[in-house]
Amino acid sequence: MSEPPPNPGGPQRSAGRDEILAAATDLFGESGYDGVSMSAIAQRAGISKANVFHHFGSKDALYLEVMRAARAYFEPGTERLIEQNQDFGEQLRELIGRDFARMREHPDLARLILREILESGPSRGQALASEVFGEHFAELTGLFEQAQRQGGLARDIPPALIATLAIACNTMLFQSQHLLRHLPGVDFVDDGERYATLVARVLLDGLRDEQKDAEGESDA
Repeated sequence: MSEPPPNPGGPQRSAGRDEILAAATDLFGESGYDGVSMSAIAQRAGISKANVFHHFGSKDALYLEVMRAARAYFEPGTERLIEQNQDFGEQLRELIGRDFARMREHPDLARLILREILESGPSRGQALASEVFGEHFAELTGLFEQAQRQGGLARDIPPALIATLAIACNTMLFQSQHLLRHLPGVDFVDDGERYATLVARVLLDGLRDEQKDAEGESDA
């Protein structure tokens, strides 16, 4: 059984609540939202169905609590990066590297989040956006907005798109790492620091060969 997700800053949980959250985390991860009943959660937790409803009120409420707690493992921590007064490229490299490392440290929670993001319908997707991931995403885009104001990024690219690309890189590598590491030329899967450095460089500088461009300008 998975460890109960954290509850940063929240009230102290009762033992019954912890057991329900752990059981629900396991079951939602195994079968998705639609494949899990409150009865199954109660049975996995070893308590009554009435006790589950007492703590959470509804399946939707329990599901959102599980997702919020799982997401807490992957907080971007952009305030700390800004306070360190690092170069933006270094901030981005650390952000990408730390996020991917946490996905590897907590693969069950990462898969739970990714599964629900991919499989959620319009209504559940809206709930996830507003009640689970909105603040996290706003914090991330805020880092890129600040970099734009300071002249570190092109101002015509929406910060939300930059955040989406950074998330997508880690998501793709995490989901397909067991295949990618066997493909020719893929020598960065198991070197998290190098991977983060390369992704940050691509996001910041693109794919142009700056040395070749400079040589072309000097020949003109």
